[in-house]
Amino acid sequence: MRITSLAILFLALAAASVSAAAAAPVQYDPQLLALMKQASMPYAGSTWSIFNHRGSGVFILLWGLTALIVGLQYPRRTWFRFVPPLMLLALAEFLILRNDPMTWPLGPIGFWYSMQSPEVFQHRIFILIIVSMGVIELLRAADRLPTVAARYAFPAVTLAGALLILFHQHLGPGMEQAMAAQGMPGMTMGGHDPNETMEASMAHIKHEHMWFAISGFCLVAAKLLADTGRLPGRLGAMLWPLFAIATGAYMLGYTE
Repeated sequence: MRITSLAILFLALAAASVSAAAAAPVQYDPQLLALMKQASMPYAGSTWSIFNHRGSGVFILLWGLTALIVGLQYPRRTWFRFVPPLMLLALAEFLILRNDPMTWPLGPIGFWYSMQSPEVFQHRIFILIIVSMGVIELLRAADRLPTVAARYAFPAVTLAGALLILFHQHLGPGMEQAMAAQGMPGMTMGGHDPNETMEASMAHIKHEHMWFAISGFCLVAAKLLADTGRLPGRLGAMLWPLFAIATGAYMLGYTE
């Protein structure tokens, strides 16, 4: 029941984060911008973000491919069933290091202070969700989950992640504009109207995240059918990894 309670907690956190993202105006703490300027580290902007999304796509693609191999092995249970969850934990480690270049652990801005940023806060929630997904699947592979958690914990936590992706507040272009206004190095808008550039980029980012979320919802539905036995056997074990593979492949072409 602890795993089920954890899933409910993440659904609540995702709902709260989605509400905050939808309701809160985009603001930038002047002290946070001053810290970036003092560190003489230009905001990495779109290049960093694109690499992060494409790098995440590699891990998600590997997760889907290894899970598909496990499905093809059904009903045999081999050691390889522990590999897909490890891909999720590797993704979480990648995101811890790469998500926000100006904040802990690589940047000069501390962990707790950076949590004032809605984008950084949501990134940290994403990492917790991914770690939870990996741990749940590891426990499932080891037959250490109670029945209710084995059926519903992973779909519930993954649903929280898909909802958060759908309403994720991505502030990259806006941050670039705010930092350009502060006279920070490397922050130019290429001679274009910064408002038009930001709006076009934000619209494109929302479109990309919408497809990530849709694929996530499909994965949740397929995993729920498999885990509850409504789609039993090899078909259930092979269907949901296809959505993970599709998501990872799509993320490899991510642009802003």
